Amino acid sequence: MVAIPKDAATIVLMRDPSGSRSGLEILMLQRHMKSRFLPGAYVFPGGVLEAADYTREAEGICQGLTSLQAHSIIRDASPPEKALGFFVAAAREAFEEAGILLAYDPSGDLVAIAEEQRPRFTEYRAQVQKDPACFPGLIRKEQLALAADRLFYFAHWITPEIAPIRFDTRFFVAVAPPEQKARHDALETTDSKWISPQQVLERHREGRLNVPFPTYCNVKALAQFSGIEEVIASCRGKEVAAVQPLLDMLNLG
Repeated sequence: MVAIPKDAATIVLMRDPSGSRSGLEILMLQRHMKSRFLPGAYVFPGGVLEAADYTREAEGICQGLTSLQAHSIIRDASPPEKALGFFVAAAREAFEEAGILLAYDPSGDLVAIAEEQRPRFTEYRAQVQKDPACFPGLIRKEQLALAADRLFYFAHWITPEIAPIRFDTRFFVAVAPPEQKARHDALETTDSKWISPQQVLERHREGRLNVPFPTYCNVKALAQFSGIEEVIASCRGKEVAAVQPLLDMLNLG
């Protein structure tokens, strides 16, 4: 029996290490060696789309992107409200797995979690890890709005039909807020590193970095760009086609 793929969202967090707008590093997380799926692999933050990601409450916490606009970007989302849900899920996973909150504060600035606020947001993160459905409520509680307009739809991958665990995954790219520091959760992930796409490819070829095939292909695509602005520009108006590789391709690269 063919497994039905679960809707999922993955986010590629980017930063410019040089400050010159010509550099590009991406955040990679190492999955726990005891994980059922891709143990020990370096991946982007991501996970399954939850029902709470595409409720009216979830739509109400997004800024700069409506449900209708999201569906014009992810046209094959079904039902249509799932389109915005993928953006919400990507932002939620960035917070859960990397500790990065892509949100605006009441003044309209990107959230900068001050040192005195860190214990509170660390507790929020733990709550979301236990119950993803509480994420919209926590955003409202802090009077924040998800920066949905700062997430850009980049790629769409579907696990082969023969695989026992399958995902229908939407990949997004986003710039990490400069005032926040990424931290792996020490639960699902055990290491985190900012690294250039070229370094990822090199270390993977040398056998020093275990990178799954879909991740490898998206890193390879990112390596073609000279900086963040080029990556984002490539997403505007882009027709994103679904990619479903053959099973024997998943171990190549």
